Amino acid sequence: MPTEKKSKEAPGTYVTNPTQQVVVVDDSATQIAIYERSIKSLTVQLNAFRATDDALEFLHRTNIDLLFLDLVMTGTDGMTFLREFRRLDLHAATNVVIITAKDYAQDRALAKELGALDYLVKPLRSQEIRDIICTHTAAKSSANDYADS
Repeated sequence: MPTEKKSKEAPGTYVTNPTQQVVVVDDSATQIAIYERSIKSLTVQLNAFRATDDALEFLHRTNIDLLFLDLVMTGTDGMTFLREFRRLDLHAATNVVIITAKDYAQDRALAKELGALDYLVKPLRSQEIRDIICTHTAAKSSANDYADS
């Protein structure tokens, strides 16, 4: 069973045998809980942020492997955040997956223009989240990770 602990490094940090760094920026506590549950069988460290300012502060100093980004958030919206994120030299080529309730063609086009790998509409199941992480990072999955999909 993977060891899970909350880190003091960043709010919303969940560790399960970390080797890959995954960040979620979503203002929904419910959505963040789904990500937390989804990574239990993976070799990743998940850093979850409900505020874009907190996420950007963390990302200024931290290299990551994958970013899950919601578009509709209080404060700074996801597209504005993505533009700022891409301006960071450290993250010019970081893998980004947009996860949102909005399914608009213009948002899909802009996300692609800003280098997002994918644009997926909520809700996602745990297995979909694990598949995305394993596809876009070097995370490893245990054999028993299909039970809660």
